[in-house]
Amino acid sequence: MRKNLEKTVFEYAETVRPGELVLVEYTSEEPVYLLLYEVLKYARHNGIPYAIVDVLDGLHVMKAQFRFAGLDTSPIDDAPVIKIGGRLDTGSVLATIDERTELPILKRRFMEFLERVEETVGGESFIRIVVGATELLQQLENDPMKREEFFASIIRPMIGNPESRGLVFINRKRVNGSGLREAEEMSTRVLRTRIENGRLVITVVKSIYFDEYRSEVVFESGAIGGGKNDEA
Repeated sequence: MRKNLEKTVFEYAETVRPGELVLVEYTSEEPVYLLLYEVLKYARHNGIPYAIVDVLDGLHVMKAQFRFAGLDTSPIDDAPVIKIGGRLDTGSVLATIDERTELPILKRRFMEFLERVEETVGGESFIRIVVGATELLQQLENDPMKREEFFASIIRPMIGNPESRGLVFINRKRVNGSGLREAEEMSTRVLRTRIENGRLVITVVKSIYFDEYRSEVVFESGAIGGGKNDEA
């Protein structure tokens, strides 16, 4: 899979089916915002709707990284967003939920948000992107019962849902316990990032397609399109 970056990312995204949950495991040393940028670019290029779940201001950090790298921030600015915790509004915020909200209420408000997105896109399948999930999983690590309730009531029901495809970013060095293992278990694909010879390399460590195991997508230096004139 060592092809032109944009073509590779676009081609791989085409294989992700509605109802899937794709987990991206990264570390703080890697510019994972580049992958988010290419996913948003893919969605806009192909006219695919998307919505972002911003947990504890993780999207604000991603947008800042876009800006520092000279990338167009409009894919984030124009995105429908539901905030779970945090104080900084980023994107087009439709709803905000306190992260301390009881799970039944959080689930109800989260589902109401998804219904609003589904109505907006007219029943078309959309991409559901979760940024900042690391912080939430860290909080759940010390409460096994609440963690299981969270996965059972909010995450598992989304798998197989034909209305959307899920993409979740988690820092694997900051969440390395049972919460991460549970996320890996239920995800249909797990992608793991690393830096190698000045390149960002994404390895497929789990997939619904057996022939994808250990295949790689490589971000070559200079391959990312940037700047205000880079059309997404």
